Amino acid sequence: MQRSDEEHPDDRAAVRLNARLATSWARRTVERLRRERGGINAINVFPVADGDTGSNLYLTVRSAYRAVEELEGPATLPEVVSAMATGALRGARGNSGLILSVALRGVADALEGIDVPAAGDFAEALSLAAARAREAVETPVDGTMVTVLDAMAEEAQLRAAAGDSLVALVEAVRDRSRTALRETTGQLPVLRENQVVDAGSSGIVELFDLLYLTVTGMEPGGKAAAWSAGNGAPASGADPARARSTVPSRAVAAPRPTGLELVAHLGEAKDRARPLRRALAKAGGTSIVVSWPMAHVHTASGGGPQEALQLLEVLDRHTVVDLRIEDLAAAHGDPGSHGDASEHSHVSAQTGGDEDAGSGRCHVIALADGLGLMFALASSGALAVRADAADAVAAVRAGVAAAEGPCFVLPDSPQTHAALREALAVRGRSGRRGRTGGAEREPRLIRTRDAASVLAAVAVFDPHADPEDLLEDMVASASGTRSGCVVLAERAQAAGPLMYSQGDPLTCIDGRMRGVGSVPETSVLELVHRLLGAGGELVTLIAGGQVPPAVGESLRARIEEEHPHAEAVLVAGGQESSWMVVGVE
Repeated sequence: MQRSDEEHPDDRAAVRLNARLATSWARRTVERLRRERGGINAINVFPVADGDTGSNLYLTVRSAYRAVEELEGPATLPEVVSAMATGALRGARGNSGLILSVALRGVADALEGIDVPAAGDFAEALSLAAARAREAVETPVDGTMVTVLDAMAEEAQLRAAAGDSLVALVEAVRDRSRTALRETTGQLPVLRENQVVDAGSSGIVELFDLLYLTVTGMEPGGKAAAWSAGNGAPASGADPARARSTVPSRAVAAPRPTGLELVAHLGEAKDRARPLRRALAKAGGTSIVVSWPMAHVHTASGGGPQEALQLLEVLDRHTVVDLRIEDLAAAHGDPGSHGDASEHSHVSAQTGGDEDAGSGRCHVIALADGLGLMFALASSGALAVRADAADAVAAVRAGVAAAEGPCFVLPDSPQTHAALREALAVRGRSGRRGRTGGAEREPRLIRTRDAASVLAAVAVFDPHADPEDLLEDMVASASGTRSGCVVLAERAQAAGPLMYSQGDPLTCIDGRMRGVGSVPETSVLELVHRLLGAGGELVTLIAGGQVPPAVGESLRARIEEEHPHAEAVLVAGGQESSWMVVGVE
């Protein structure tokens, strides 16, 4: 039987926050946001009205809890909270998810070495969480998550100074979070116009409401309030989970979002968050949130592939390990989205307010050698992973763990395929907190042998397709692509059937050297002619980092001139392993 506010008032001062309660809270956040994400999505109008804040927060807390499940043996409160922060950062989605992960890291750092925090410790943890969140955002705006976190931290400090118990402090901060949430409606014009509260902030209130429930064992009281015009937030005593069961019946009036969203995991060990935020802003980025080693940025409204590539080049100064790209217009259901983000663009729309959004979607992880290839693959709906990164396998495993539905993995070489086959072997959860049951879903590892077959497989990827049909389509597309490459010899070879000098173009097919040339462009044309000898209608040229753009375009035009029945597509792959990869379908 759950206690009410009036029952056992003297027991409240004895309540403590410990590892067991923190683990329970982490689990409950997943359950609550899985149920409530549709309502949060429905009021998402800032920074862009892409209707995914609830889904992003859900995926972030799910990753946080999975990290807690992986803990083995008895754990302390600092270990549980630190695992949550690490998992949240690893699986952070969107700017709301990244800000939440930053706040959790602030709490974890403040509670390091404190197994049972007192009220003052908890107040310091909230203060550090709020400060870290504000610092992570390049241009903080009132009426957002950082505003509500600031209000919560200020209330916690006041209560701690007054000598309140931990439970009294948590209750007061819970109440303040709700009033701060209501205040967001008047702090941002777009919220005021739509008579809603900030979506990301409502997620924060949900999570703290659950913390209150977990620590006290008391159900929040009050009647549900409607989220409608003129009533953008629940009454002060209302349960936000119940309140969000009624969302605005009219469509929000915010402008349809345009532009591209980039989320990258960076490989540089040193924390360079501050200069990176400045550099992204200087390059025209918006909605910039950086919590090392994760970075989130939007192109300016209306920005397309060229603007996104400029931002990606800034990010890659710190070595991009993996990359997600979302077309904000496509996510909002706008048919006039950036369909040309790459020559193989197939950016998929999110399912917005549907509470089950994403639960059955398919996911694809594609490995690539080269920044341009990563951009092309991520623009097509894949999580693009840098194949030569030291932690590429870890990035793939994290991507598989974050996938809600069937997941397909596309290696870019036989060597990568062998490494991933071992690394992705299904292992049951061994953590003592593993309550989601059973072994993790086994990803489908497709035998894509090079960049051309990876691009071909991703080109037919449809996140909403039947998994078995999708597997068949991607395998057929990859295996039906005949491919080869031209590489420049790193050193001379004066013996054997094929002798060559350093820098000579070498033609390779199926991993074997088939010829030695003198001019790289001529070798590419001969390779294309050879591959088209067995038929084909599409020639994909993947230009390496040493290929000048004008040379690549000249080759593309020459191929279409000499083979009028075929269409030639040029992708600026930027790979270092080859001068040019050629695929024929």
